[in-house]
Amino acid sequence: MTSLDTNAVLNRLLILHHRSLPTYLSYAIPWLHRDNEVALEVLQSIAADHRALVDRLGELIMAGGGVVAYGHFPLQYTALHDLSLDYLVARLVAFERQLIPQISQCAEQLRMNPAAQAVALESLGEAKAHLQSLEELTQPSSHLGA
Repeated sequence: MTSLDTNAVLNRLLILHHRSLPTYLSYAIPWLHRDNEVALEVLQSIAADHRALVDRLGELIMAGGGVVAYGHFPLQYTALHDLSLDYLVARLVAFERQLIPQISQCAEQLRMNPAAQAVALESLGEAKAHLQSLEELTQPSSHLGA
C-alpha cells in the first residue's frame, strides 16, 4: 500500500471519528434532565476519545506527507440536538454498531503499515468499549444516571 493509499484510509478513519454522532452531540448538547449525569459523562468521554484519536490520526497523515481531510457532519444530525439524551442513547448504540465494522475494514486495509494499523486496532477496541458503555445505559437498572 502506498503512502497515498495509507493516508486515504487514515483520512477515512479520521472523518469517521471527527464527524461522529458523539462528537456532534458534544457540540450540540441534547436536551437533558437531572437524571442524565451518567449518560452525559459517557457521551463526553466517547467524544473526548474521538477527538484524541483524530489528533493522532492527523499526525500520522501529516507524517506520511498527506493532507488531513476533516469532512462534514451528516446533515441528519442537525435534527437530533433538541431531542432528549434518553432517546439518543439508542441512536448512539446504533451508531457505534455501524462504526465498528467500518473501523475493522480500515484496520484490515492498513495491514501493510503496522504503525497505522495499530492505531486503527486501538480505535476498534475503544469503539467496542464505547458500545458496551452505551449498552449499559440501556439496561433497566441503569436509569440513565441514577
